[in-house]
Amino acid sequence: MAHLNTNTFSSYALTEEEVLAGSVYTIAQLQVLQNILADIAEEKMALEIDPANFNSYLQREADLAGRLKILQYLIETSEAIVATRRDFSANSDNS
Repeated sequence: MAHLNTNTFSSYALTEEEVLAGSVYTIAQLQVLQNILADIAEEKMALEIDPANFNSYLQREADLAGRLKILQYLIETSEAIVATRRDFSANSDNS
């Protein structure tokens, strides 16, 4: 059972199964994450460099790039766990 750890940031002590279960998203959740990812990618592509405010452009571009990476990570992790479980289940059925 998960419990809150006392530290500077909030974190939970989870079992491996709890981590796996919490890392797999429903179809609807994956669709929402994909939509957010697409919106951020569109915004990133539309960014224009303002020579008078170049640092602001760099900060915004870095922010959007980071958001894209975390969303990709969450989506890919969920899909990888589902695929691994599917492969494990298929191999177990063939035994």
